[in-house]
Amino acid sequence: MTVGIFAVILGVGGGWFFLRAMRSPYRNYTQPFKDVEVHHGLRTSAILKHLEAEGIIRDEYFPLIYMKVVRYNDKIKAGIYEFSKPMTAEEVLDKLIRGDVIAKSVTVREGLDRFAAAHIFVQEGFGHDAEWDRLTANPDLIRDIAPEAKTLEGYLFPDTYKFNPGTPPRAIIQAMVANFRKHFSGEMNYITTGLSLHQTVTLASIVETEARMPQERPLVASVYMNRINRKMLLGADPTVIYALKLAGRWDGNIRKADLQIDSPYNTYRFHGLPPGPIANPGLASLQAAAAPSKSDFLYFVAKHNGTHAFATNLADHDRNVQIWQIQWYRDQRAAAKTP
Repeated sequence: MTVGIFAVILGVGGGWFFLRAMRSPYRNYTQPFKDVEVHHGLRTSAILKHLEAEGIIRDEYFPLIYMKVVRYNDKIKAGIYEFSKPMTAEEVLDKLIRGDVIAKSVTVREGLDRFAAAHIFVQEGFGHDAEWDRLTANPDLIRDIAPEAKTLEGYLFPDTYKFNPGTPPRAIIQAMVANFRKHFSGEMNYITTGLSLHQTVTLASIVETEARMPQERPLVASVYMNRINRKMLLGADPTVIYALKLAGRWDGNIRKADLQIDSPYNTYRFHGLPPGPIANPGLASLQAAAAPSKSDFLYFVAKHNGTHAFATNLADHDRNVQIWQIQWYRDQRAAAKTP
């Protein structure tokens, strides 16, 4: 009788202690918001240990019992969770079982090629490089508007995106292409150059990699259109860099010998636009390529302040190169040697 009463008391007391541990609000972090990431494939015990270390729950033991006895049919979902107030262990586990995650924000800036854009998402936990390479090499998503496209290069619209952790790369790529359509669909009817949409995106990608100042983009586009119309080589360094990347030879430096690489993307050897974009341009560059400025310029050279010096003939261009490149480097070296 005494043993039975003791067992009942012990059971009641243990149950009360268990409920108290599970239903007492707890918070042990000082910042207003605390983001905690739960990774795929972790055991429940490892997840709870992580939550304890982050100050979200008081200890891991009672929540682990709760999961094994009460919620044994439920699974904790991976993702990033935001906490901002004291919560009971039961509330925390409910949140994780529901998958009440916050989205990850990923920014892809203008001018990145598809490989660089993919790497940003891979670093944030969205897929692997090989999967991105395979998916972005397939142009099916733009076949209707750019039938001559060989890949999705140029159509992964630069922007800040928010995706839930675990979103597959295929869904992300679809969203980026849809974003391109949303932003550029209205511009498709205003192409003044006679180029196809794909050629316009290709030109825009070169403009994006050459022009830093928005006001210069239509002027840079006009230089390339003037060269195309005169059947001159475009001579754009970024196209050579892209050719080197495709060949696995890009090391961060472009050399004189590289200008002879046998690639249709090498605009120092092959006339006209390359077969496709070399990067993903933003809207300003797309608009500049669709409607370039009217000019007689055939050359430009960077002035080291983000702008360019433009010229209509080779003599003036050579003079600009002397001033803004050769003499500038000499002045920099001289300044470096001055005590």
